[in-house]
Amino acid sequence: MKTNLLKCVLFTTLAISLTLCTKTSDSNSIEGKIKVYVCSRGCYQYLISIPSTSSDTIFYPINLSDEYKNANMDGVKIKITFDFLNSTTQIYAPSATDAPIPLIEVKNINIKNIKKSK
Repeated sequence: MKTNLLKCVLFTTLAISLTLCTKTSDSNSIEGKIKVYVCSRGCYQYLISIPSTSSDTIFYPINLSDEYKNANMDGVKIKITFDFLNSTTQIYAPSATDAPIPLIEVKNINIKNIKKSK
């Protein structure tokens, strides 16, 4: 009886481990939006906004393609797969004199896959 229970626990643990270690596919993409932050006249920072339970969480994509770097992309829905990085980026906002001032610091992400969503 103990042997069967032990085999069942080991099999279940192995199955869960294999499931968690499988490569992320497009079906595991997260819905989000492109957010454009103006840092000064002619200066833009492109971020990814992911909905969470309390409010949207904002990330800085270090490798966002030029296709998405356009001020008209603000609010465009996307599906994204990414990795968290151990670094952050300072986001700026324009001051009354149009000089950039620190606004927030956000976590960096590395995009694995991104596409426009409907």
